Amino acid sequence: MFEASAFTEYRLPEVFAGYPRSRGRFPVRYPTACSPQAWATAAPFLWLRVMLGIDVSGGSVTVDPAVPEEIGRLEIHGLRAFGGRFNVTGGGSSSGEVTKS
Repeated sequence: MFEASAFTEYRLPEVFAGYPRSRGRFPVRYPTACSPQAWATAAPFLWLRVMLGIDVSGGSVTVDPAVPEEIGRLEIHGLRAFGGRFNVTGGGSSSGEVTKS
């Protein structure tokens, strides 16, 4: 999806046509798909949360990253929670870190 977003000017449609990568050089938008689609545009942010294992509860922000090696290290700067801002990192060889910014 990260690669596909580059072909749509980062305005993800609600659905792609579903052709395998071997059939073309770029993802094909389904002809009647809305683009951008709000929930499709929000999906990469959910992926970041899941890959970094971000959890917000009990007045704290915790991380338990599961970032694929091919993606490397992920960083989010200025994540708002509990009236403050936090920096979140994870991936690579680190176990993840949350610092107040």
